[in-house]
Amino acid sequence: MNNTDKNELIPRPPIVVVTGHIDHGKTTLLSYIRQNKSILTESGNITQHISAYEIEMDVEDKKRKITFLDTPGHEAFSSLRSRGAKIADIAILIIAGDEGVKPQTKEALAHIKANNIPFIVAINKIDKPNANTEKVKSELSQNDIYIEGRGGDIPCIEISAKDGTNIDSLLEMVVLLYDINEEKADTNAFASGFVLESHIDPKCGYTATLVIKDGTLKLGDNIFSSTADGKIKILKDFSGNNIEELSFSSPAIVVGFNDLPEPGSKFISGNNIPEELIQKTKENEAIELCKNHIIGENQENIINIIIKSDCIGSCEALVYSLSGLAKGLNVSFKIIDNNIGNINEKDVKLAELTNSIIINFRVKLENDISNFIDSKNINIYYGDTIYEIIEQLENEILIKEQKKPQLVGQIKILATFNDSKGHKVIGGEIFEGKVNLGDTFVIEREEQECGNGKIVGIQCQKQKVNSLGSINECGLMVDSKNEILVNDILKFYTHGS
Repeated sequence: MNNTDKNELIPRPPIVVVTGHIDHGKTTLLSYIRQNKSILTESGNITQHISAYEIEMDVEDKKRKITFLDTPGHEAFSSLRSRGAKIADIAILIIAGDEGVKPQTKEALAHIKANNIPFIVAINKIDKPNANTEKVKSELSQNDIYIEGRGGDIPCIEISAKDGTNIDSLLEMVVLLYDINEEKADTNAFASGFVLESHIDPKCGYTATLVIKDGTLKLGDNIFSSTADGKIKILKDFSGNNIEELSFSSPAIVVGFNDLPEPGSKFISGNNIPEELIQKTKENEAIELCKNHIIGENQENIINIIIKSDCIGSCEALVYSLSGLAKGLNVSFKIIDNNIGNINEKDVKLAELTNSIIINFRVKLENDISNFIDSKNINIYYGDTIYEIIEQLENEILIKEQKKPQLVGQIKILATFNDSKGHKVIGGEIFEGKVNLGDTFVIEREEQECGNGKIVGIQCQKQKVNSLGSINECGLMVDSKNEILVNDILKFYTHGS
């Protein structure tokens, strides 16, 4: 049915990404725009996926549609913000007037510049008594962002997303800025656009959120992306209503892929699509989930991890957060597996085989595996926000580090003598730390542990002592069932609390 020869190009509604630092008001702004007080909030009131919303507004007595992308602000979601910027026509960079330019503000700016899209600065929270819009504008200038009235041409609107102050002006500016470089599309073309997110719906299976950039998406049509294809079995609009077709620039929820399409990848849909168009779509660069990869530089303290989460974007964000945790705690994480979907018996067996912990991010345990998990003594960290997961891991690692034996003394064996009263008699040099009467030790030979023992007597300069520090030569009487040779190292540890 698709016929690109008709070339019926008409104006395409703008796709707008709302981006900025965490808690600067992105979701509040979109909630106000939609005038939907019952909008669902995500766990912890933190946006953790890209969400797409479509609105309709009156501009000069005409109905105008705008599609908004809501992106997470936390630093862990860099790839999702980048994805939103690649898909959008216009960006709204939201900055809290009481906080100013923050690290993720700068990162969002970098994405906007990299994708060369026009943007509007929205200084939010002007209702707060400590809001300082002049300070924010100065900070923008320091970051080479020159707004209108300050030597530049970037629009800047002062708003309160909470009260609705100047929101109409912001929307009018979006339309005005878009109309300068108006995009056109063809309703008769093959539907094409980008994959925003994908996940496995427990009832429907492989499910993707798409944004249409051209053509008309229809129920029953074939659909192709870089890593998956299929036929559209269910088509819904952004509100979850079942529909027959959707055109540009609408968000769409699609069920029917034979696998998970990669977020950020292109898609094309229709019937009788030329093979060259399908291959061009499939050649689009896809995201490679991090597996069998070590995060961190500590090669002696490596923690094996299996990640199971609700969607691919969450997998990416978890890996990013683990990178920061590895650096902060001087540990390394080996990602044994990183995938979406519920935790099953296969995951638990893999965790047992590889001595891994499992991260459960907003997914469920499949039936009848709870007892199996308990019997295998597998540690699972649950959480509905990234912060919960990272905090649990951090606390657990810190506790284990406190309990981990600490090296407190070392003796190099210089001589061995005949046994006395059933005990071994040796001579050595304390070259690190301190040893005490009654301390236990590990025997190390050529960097390999080969036994253990306990000090039952210490002499220094022919005097019996109860403890001795470095650097001192000493005579020792030790209780050990293992052979002790010249050049062996005796290592002494504390055993934590």
